Amino acid sequence: MIGAIAKLKIKEGERDNFIEAMEKLVQAVSANEADCFYYEMHETEDPLTIMMIELYKTEEAHANHVQTEHFKTLGMALAPFMAGAPEITVHKSIN
Repeated sequence: MIGAIAKLKIKEGERDNFIEAMEKLVQAVSANEADCFYYEMHETEDPLTIMMIELYKTEEAHANHVQTEHFKTLGMALAPFMAGAPEITVHKSIN
């Protein structure tokens, strides 16, 4: 299994818009990516930082995630609300 954590910084005043747009992407991933077991937003102590926690069946499923049409469309719709590039770490399960 492959896990990914994306730390997303949001522009001041854009949190609600970001969450609304991200909810559309979360729904699209759930509906279209059978090998993505978990793809959810998590709050942090900083209201302008959202962590995306992701879990995929394989490395290929993780790599394919960013190639999907819904990611290209809905993911790009997040850009106006973000205060910089996401910080992404990828982790392989030990088993």
